[in-house]
Amino acid sequence: MSINIAIAHEHTIIRRGVMSMIMNAPALPSDSFSRPEIKVTGDTASPSGLMSLLTEQTIDILFLGFSLATTPGPNPISGMDGVLLIKWLNRKYPKLKMIVLSPYKNTQLIRMTLEAGAKAYISRDTCEKTLSRTLSSVINDEVYIERELMNALFQNNNQASRELSPREIDVLRMMCQGLNLTQIAQQMNLSNKTVSAHKLRAMEKLNVSNDCQLYCVLAKTQAFDIAI
Repeated sequence: MSINIAIAHEHTIIRRGVMSMIMNAPALPSDSFSRPEIKVTGDTASPSGLMSLLTEQTIDILFLGFSLATTPGPNPISGMDGVLLIKWLNRKYPKLKMIVLSPYKNTQLIRMTLEAGAKAYISRDTCEKTLSRTLSSVINDEVYIERELMNALFQNNNQASRELSPREIDVLRMMCQGLNLTQIAQQMNLSNKTVSAHKLRAMEKLNVSNDCQLYCVLAKTQAFDIAI
């Protein structure tokens, strides 16, 4: 299994830093079904460069700077930035998994970014361990928001959180810590199936049907007060 990664960010130092962390990050968790070969196949600071990367090769995961400058020009993403660019990329390349690099920690912006189609939202000063967790989650088709940003999503208490069972809250809390379902199962000494059932029941109570909707609802309502 080979994973092709591209990096699109306006700052060279961030592109080089992300590239270095990808190549030197801790190995992906052993719960991955197979050890993928991860390759950074290109990087760019411009929208035209991004279009070239996407049309000339198959990109599986894109690290995308939220503020990538898209000035007026002939390419189809001219004038787009942030959420609009993510929406367009999600429609044009539905198999592309986007990890957004952002300096912003606004919960409304996180919600909008996930709704637009991003699979992960992390800050520009993330560490290698967090980046490794992010990649593992995204490769396994899971949504990921790093711990510090997730804390902002779990600030207030409301009726929805009170209806959740202790087990369901534990699962959400560990998701907030960046763990995937297999890692949560190991920590709780439960089977993957049981942990998945707790998560699904929590999602039913919150009236959501997938991970992206779950994080979007939490970001929109700031529903939980979970100590991390």
